This record gives sequence, C-alpha cells and structure tokens, in this order.
Amino acid sequence: MHKLWETVKVVVIVAIIAGGVYWGLNHVLHPSTTSRETTSSKTTSTAKKTAHKSKVSLVAVGDSLTEGVGDEAEGGYVGQIKDLLTKKQNLKVTTTNAGKSGDRSDQILARINKSKALQRKIAAADVLTVTVGGNDLLQTLEGAITSNNTAKNNSTVAKAQTTYAAKLTKLFDKLRQLNPKASLFVFSIYNPIFVNFPNVTAITKYVSQWNDQTQTTLSHYQRAYFMDINTVMSHGQYKTAAQIAKLKKESDSTSLTNLTNTSQITAAVAAKSKDNDLISNSDNFHPNKRGYHIFSHKLYQTMMAHDNWLLKK
Repeated sequence: MHKLWETVKVVVIVAIIAGGVYWGLNHVLHPSTTSRETTSSKTTSTAKKTAHKSKVSLVAVGDSLTEGVGDEAEGGYVGQIKDLLTKKQNLKVTTTNAGKSGDRSDQILARINKSKALQRKIAAADVLTVTVGGNDLLQTLEGAITSNNTAKNNSTVAKAQTTYAAKLTKLFDKLRQLNPKASLFVFSIYNPIFVNFPNVTAITKYVSQWNDQTQTTLSHYQRAYFMDINTVMSHGQYKTAAQIAKLKKESDSTSLTNLTNTSQITAAVAAKSKDNDLISNSDNFHPNKRGYHIFSHKLYQTMMAHDNWLLKK
C-alpha cells in the first residue's frame, strides 16, 4: 500500500510538471487575447506619450552671432538649424531671427521690451535660442583694461562679470515671463583671436569666466540648456595638444592692452599669417559658413537630447 501511494504521488507530480510546461509553451506560442490587448494598450499609451509635433516655431534673439554675420548666404545658425530640422525631423519650421550686431545683454532686452511683435513671437515659440555675452565682455576690455597690471585687470573683469550676471538674469527672466514653457538654448562665446595670439592667456581666461557665468545664471531656469562651443571655435583646425603647443611656440607674445579694442584687434590679426578655418577672413572675428555649422550642429544635438519642445502635450 505504501509503495502504491508513493507511485501515485510520483505520477501526480509528473502530471503537474507536464501540465505547467504545456501551459507555459502554449502561452508563449499562442498568447491570450487579454495579453495582446494589454500590450496593445501599453503601446498605444507609449505612442501617445512620444507623439511629435509636425510644426515648430523657433525664435532666436541675440547679437551678431544670431544675426548670422559672416554667413549671409545661409543666415548663420538660424538658417542652418531650420534646414536640419526640416530634413532630419521632417518638420515644418518657422524661424524668427531677432539678432542684432553689436548688442549687449541689456540691449537685447531693450529690443524685446520695445517690440510687441517680437514679444508675441517669443510667447508663441516652441524653442528660444540666445547668443549673448561677447559684446558685454568686449565693452569691459575696451573700457577698463588700460594696463598690464594682472591683479587690477582681474578685479575689473570680476566686477564687470557681476554686472553682466544681473543683466543676464533680467534678460532670461523676461524670456521666461513671456514664455514659461519653451525650451531655451544658449550658446557660449569664444576667443576669435586665439589662433593668432594663443599666448595672450588673459583673454582666454576671461572668455572662460564669462561662459561660466552664463552657464551658472542659466542653471536657475527650467528647460534651459547651455551649449559650449568655445574650444572648438577658438582653436579651429588646431585640435590636438601637440598642435596647440606648436601654435603657441611659433606665436609672438604681445600685451593684453594691445588687443582690447576692435580696431587694434583687426590690425593685429591682419598682420598675422594664420587663419582660423572656422572664422571669416573678412573680419577675423565672426564665424564663416563652416563655423556656423559648428553652432547649428551643436544646437541640433542639444535639441534632440532635450526634446521636450518636440513632444505633443
């Protein structure tokens, strides 16, 4: 009797295991209607979450780098980003270029405050882009750097940087007041004379400080992204450490005070033989078409990495 009972238990266990295997295999090969509906529901839900807009509006405010000086054919990065989004994302893109050469941060804000039409476009935008800071720094160098006293110059620039931060905050506050939801993309500035004067380290230092300030100020805002193009634009075709070292070795030293206003910079660069492949030969200051490609591709990559602007709400 005991042996018979043991035999029955074995048979039952084998039957249970066989049944489980059969059910599992059948479930995999022939999923139930309920399972398919659940999967379909999840897929539909995900599709809804990732549905993309077919039309987007981009408003660009800023200085000459937004205006596109140096690349009149394509309109700088604003014209180029429109083409990229159209071709790569199949979007219908409307752009507004509100860049003006020479504008400082406070002047960009003043133009926004003055134009009701621009305010309406900013308010309706999916994407806002900004180039700012270069003219603020240049104003500081032109107006305050009068000697090669490093400590004095550092102090002067530090004070101007604090003023710049306050102006920048007002500008960003205005943009957010007009449009709290748009994604905001802000470019760094760069050193346009680095290739010819790599040994004037003070300018490189001040550009870096200025960029740090812009990034720090921007970090207080949501859906706001800083895009650093400083190194690639400043160095141009000189990419490796060995190339930079050779560039510095071959370059003359010059004083900071000889390079702190536009006319002096233009004259000094014109006297040199080296070109930055990303900067226009017409003024040795603004990007050329190739340089603006750096801007537009950096913007495109950052926009796609932070694509809230593209998603349907």
